[in-house]
Amino acid sequence: MELVKKVFIVIASFFLIVLVIYIIHISQKAQQERELRMSQQEELEIPPDSIRRPLEIEPEPGTETEADSQETYFEPPEIIPDSIEWKKLPEEKIPEISRAFPQGNPNPVFINAARKILPSVVTIHSNMLISSIPDDENHKEFWEKYNPEEEQWFRKGSGSGIIISSNGYILTNYHVLENGSEYKVILYDKREYPGRFVGGDPNTDIAVLKIDAEDLPIAYMGNSDSVQIGEWVMAVGSPLNFTSTITAGIVSALGRDIRIIQQRYGVENFIQTDAVINPGNSGGALVNLRGEVIGINTAIATRTGLYQGYGFAIPSNLAIKVVNDILKYGEVRRGLLGVTIENVDNRIARGVGLNQPTGVLIQGLEPGYPAEKAGLKPGDVILSVDGDEVTSVNDLQIKIAQRSPNEEVKLKVWRDRRTLTFKVKLGKAPVSRPKPPLLEKKNKKGYKNLGLEIRNLTNSEKKKFDIETGIFVEAVKPGSPAYEAGIFPGEIIISIDDKKIDETSDFEKIISQFKQGDVIKFVLRRRTFTDKYTDHIAFVEKDK
Repeated sequence: MELVKKVFIVIASFFLIVLVIYIIHISQKAQQERELRMSQQEELEIPPDSIRRPLEIEPEPGTETEADSQETYFEPPEIIPDSIEWKKLPEEKIPEISRAFPQGNPNPVFINAARKILPSVVTIHSNMLISSIPDDENHKEFWEKYNPEEEQWFRKGSGSGIIISSNGYILTNYHVLENGSEYKVILYDKREYPGRFVGGDPNTDIAVLKIDAEDLPIAYMGNSDSVQIGEWVMAVGSPLNFTSTITAGIVSALGRDIRIIQQRYGVENFIQTDAVINPGNSGGALVNLRGEVIGINTAIATRTGLYQGYGFAIPSNLAIKVVNDILKYGEVRRGLLGVTIENVDNRIARGVGLNQPTGVLIQGLEPGYPAEKAGLKPGDVILSVDGDEVTSVNDLQIKIAQRSPNEEVKLKVWRDRRTLTFKVKLGKAPVSRPKPPLLEKKNKKGYKNLGLEIRNLTNSEKKKFDIETGIFVEAVKPGSPAYEAGIFPGEIIISIDDKKIDETSDFEKIISQFKQGDVIKFVLRRRTFTDKYTDHIAFVEKDK
């Protein structure tokens, strides 16, 4: 019985091995047939319009098809990636681009322009006086706590400027410096200098600042009269405190009047651009692709206070004229016609007999001024100045503003349906005096041998610290004797050497009695993190 079982197992094993061999053989044969079919399919030339179309099978006569209920599709072969022919620019088109940009790439042009202008654009920081605090319900608590009429309130202001001379003259906007004090100028290489207000012109929003430095990189000045609409430009400055920022765009329009200069003789003839300009860009450069300054960034059109699409720059030629006058005469000397004018629209053009709207209409004349003396009359239309066409009110204003008093200009005028020519000797436009830099009532004084900067207390600070006398520590120099003694900005010096301090003159008188190396006892008051105050003592060694 045992023998029969062994024989059965051997036979079963034999048949199992044979079955496995057969299956392997069948699989190999099927694989070979599949590879053969694929190689045949790759050799087929398939017309593009045959992809994903149903096979059109002719039905045998007398038989029904199931085309309406089921469609059979041809499956396309696998796509081979390296068989795609990508579309490239024809060789004959490349030279056209190369003529506009080297190697067909505009990047080197922008990069070279940036390299030229960046070292010449600076950041300007200042303390700006808050002009007014509303006396309303929202500010009631402020008025009850403080006395805004007695005290000055400042905030930090910032803008940009353009170096125009190697010895430190800087061109910027007047509104960047107006109502400001303690100007600090930061160069592209991060050097810092105190700035001194030289002069400004509220009528054009141009001003000049001076720093004591030598061998500074000077900006290249371009000709703003040659600027064209559609031209590529770059705006350079320190928007939102992001120093040395460059944005690019095109000149969107010329001769814009946006009515932001609130002066009777204000001159607005802005270059409009869609290069991004934000607060802090004011006073920075608008440059062409040669890196030449063709405008001074001044304003933006916005409903939010930030960039919304359009910025405006003062033409460089006007800025150059203003700066030259400030440096030469200490004020701006600008030509004057003595006329009241308005733009010529279609209605006025028809009324005076012009074929199309052009020039500016003289509405009225100032008695005794150059235009009246030269023989011009109300109703005349000024068409050109020295051969340059006049297109708008602000266009005429800038053409006259860029000329000096007593300079003679030739005006082409339309009168009684014919053109006449008048020579006019320009008068002098009234000067709008710039405000001098503010001198804060705080009267800060510095003492280098102690490392302290102090000032008198304001009434609000006396209330805040619950004190009647004392002086305020405005700043402490790191590493100085005061710093080592543990004195911090914002503290109140109550007494020195046990002598009460009422104001900075007391401090100066007492300190002068000590010599180098003497240790001086200070009593100070500071506020704690719980908004209370505490007094402490510090011993300061007087330095040389």
